[in-house]
Amino acid sequence: MKKKICFIWPWPRAREIFDNWRDGLRAAIEEVSKTYEVEWLIDFKIPENDDGYSAILFWDDSNSIVFQHLHRYPNAKKGIFLSSDNALNIGNLKMLDVVFCESQPVLKKVVDAGVNGMLAFGTDSDFYKPNPDVKKDIEYFYPSTFSPWKRQSDIAYLGNKLLCCGTIQEDGYGELEACEKTGAQRKIGYFPAEEIRDLYNRAQNVIIPAIHGSERTVLESMSMSILPEVTNAENIRAQSYVEEYKKSGIKSPREFVLKNYSHKIYAKNILKALSL
Repeated sequence: MKKKICFIWPWPRAREIFDNWRDGLRAAIEEVSKTYEVEWLIDFKIPENDDGYSAILFWDDSNSIVFQHLHRYPNAKKGIFLSSDNALNIGNLKMLDVVFCESQPVLKKVVDAGVNGMLAFGTDSDFYKPNPDVKKDIEYFYPSTFSPWKRQSDIAYLGNKLLCCGTIQEDGYGELEACEKTGAQRKIGYFPAEEIRDLYNRAQNVIIPAIHGSERTVLESMSMSILPEVTNAENIRAQSYVEEYKKSGIKSPREFVLKNYSHKIYAKNILKALSL
């Protein structure tokens, strides 16, 4: 009988996003499901009792609603894929067996607080791979939601050389307007992952002006053999992967991802941390 793992994504819009969600975490959990039975619970559905789970895993921040329910599963290993390191609730995190961190700076913050953390992150390297037959007709590409902390306004000066692609958050219309004023290209909405991958393939450069985060964009770009330009010096989380690559001596960004941050390696790290 396979061990049973419950993966919870308790975001209000998770069900809406799920069909277009193709990143390293999903690919890693799918890789885990080749060995273990995985029950996916998307949105706010949380199991009411311990159903023989070997592990409860969830993707959220340190104030997630899931923490209120962990007492139901005394026999399961428990881990979070930390979506944000802002205002960490250390008391909650100490309830877990492991906190999976998306970058070295986040890992350091977690470990310094006395929490058991592990760097476990990656991208779907089978999905995000370059197609040499696609014409490179986009000079600069930035796939991200329009929001003040994403900082599209900082790169809007690139004008029609730039394509920004993503949804608009409630506070993100100023970033959209900045792009409109300079004639920067815009694609608005949720798009199938295949379309985002095709835009990566068309891009000569990927540019990331976000204040923090964007580790997924960094690794997706590198998996597509594009070394992204992280323009905001404060964004040490995204910069950490670029710097690690530069110091690695590995010839291509994609080789670096395959060696260190593929979804298969991500899955192995998850299981290793849980001792499953």
